[in-house]
Amino acid sequence: MPKLKTQAKSKNQAAVDQDIVVLITTLVQKLVSLEAKIDIVISQTSPRSFETPRQQPMPIPSTVQTRDARPMYKAVCADCRKACEVPFKPSGDRPVYCKECFAKRKASKPFSAKTDIKPQAAPAPRAPAVEKPQPAAVKRSKPVQKKKLAKKRRKK
Repeated sequence: MPKLKTQAKSKNQAAVDQDIVVLITTLVQKLVSLEAKIDIVISQTSPRSFETPRQQPMPIPSTVQTRDARPMYKAVCADCRKACEVPFKPSGDRPVYCKECFAKRKASKPFSAKTDIKPQAAPAPRAPAVEKPQPAAVKRSKPVQKKKLAKKRRKK
């Protein structure tokens, strides 16, 4: 009896090995045909399709306002007292300069702060904060809030 079982096992093993060999050969054939198809597709595409496209500058739409198209407001220069135009609406609380005077001021004091600011009075010193003693923690005999919530949950 043991010889029959070993012969049956070897026959089954041979059949399984043969099935695996058939599967591998069909897989190899499919891979070869797929590779041939990929080569055809690559040869049909132009060589420039894989390069990055060159970016051309975007044309500026005519609706975009440029710096020259901003509305200009009439003002009087604080230095030379000539009439000038500025690209903002003067409020009257700060001096306005023409282009020439503004350029002179900017060239002479490139990093200085505003010169028209008047020194303000120093704020009055504050008294040091006094810490109030905290009352001792009050011990509640029963939690009121928790009971109400528990009753509401039970009703639902």
